[in-house]
Amino acid sequence: MKREEKRKIIDEIEEKLKKINEQSVFFVDFKSIKANDITNLRKDFKLSNIYYRVVKNDLLRIACSELGVTVPQNIFFGNVALVVSSMDPTELAKKFVEAKDADEKPFFEMKGGFVDGKYLNGAELVELSKLPPKPVIVGKLLYLLNSPIQRLVTVLSKPERDLVTVLNQIKVKKESIAA
Repeated sequence: MKREEKRKIIDEIEEKLKKINEQSVFFVDFKSIKANDITNLRKDFKLSNIYYRVVKNDLLRIACSELGVTVPQNIFFGNVALVVSSMDPTELAKKFVEAKDADEKPFFEMKGGFVDGKYLNGAELVELSKLPPKPVIVGKLLYLLNSPIQRLVTVLSKPERDLVTVLNQIKVKKESIAA
């Protein structure tokens, strides 16, 4: 590979790594993926606006050092692919953790990555994939916050409802006596 080609790849990697605070950036190890499977996965990634690129360890190391991005050294050993996406981090992690071949072996091993600018190791990314998506968590939180208020309103409005019920029964009784 020529020096110009390497520089172009490093610049592309740096451009993606600059988005660490805005997007999720994962480093994944790919294993025993068949050509058909990776082609289908790449199509799915493209439709989901997921940037996926296999990179050379040395080029990734240079890009990280030039940007001042600190990552553990285990990222630079073995196969590594750079994944960048603006989708929900839990959804993104699920895509890679759940991708399996016919033998039920995972295609990808999470090496680590950045979520909201914070570095998470591979085990933490796997745990992240087990969480529900952000909208579901927000919905549950809003329900929990709203529930005590709804109960309070119900309790406070009960005496008025009871009073109206008693007055209505008195009215019905008086009407029945008068008739």
